Amino acid sequence: MNSSQIKLPDAERDVLACLNRLGTATVKELQEALRAVRPMEAASMLTLLNRLEAKKLVSKRKADKGKAFVFQPTKESARACQGLMKDLFHRVFGGDMMSFMASFLDTQKPSTEEIEQLQQLLDGLRRESADEEGIQR
Repeated sequence: MNSSQIKLPDAERDVLACLNRLGTATVKELQEALRAVRPMEAASMLTLLNRLEAKKLVSKRKADKGKAFVFQPTKESARACQGLMKDLFHRVFGGDMMSFMASFLDTQKPSTEEIEQLQQLLDGLRRESADEEGIQR
């Protein structure tokens, strides 16, 4: 099974998503970041991180100070997250991009700054699409 087809239990998915947002983190930092949505003991967090490491979705290194390890997502992690999103997109929205975006934006209203970032993404997609159309002609 390749990394884009990995099926993750909810707890592993939540930890991996949080680590992807943070970039790097210790067990303690992950506990704090997930406290509101998934509180857990350090031992449980470490177990989940070890499982993710065994799946090659995270790596770890010794922290500069103390005994802690610093965890970070791997390249396989990004592919696995893309696979999870693709699966969700097709299962829930039947591949309908507009339904997905409308639902997403209704669920969480973007800030003015986020709207500007979305506009920049859309402008980039528009340029890419125009470039591809120019190549295909």
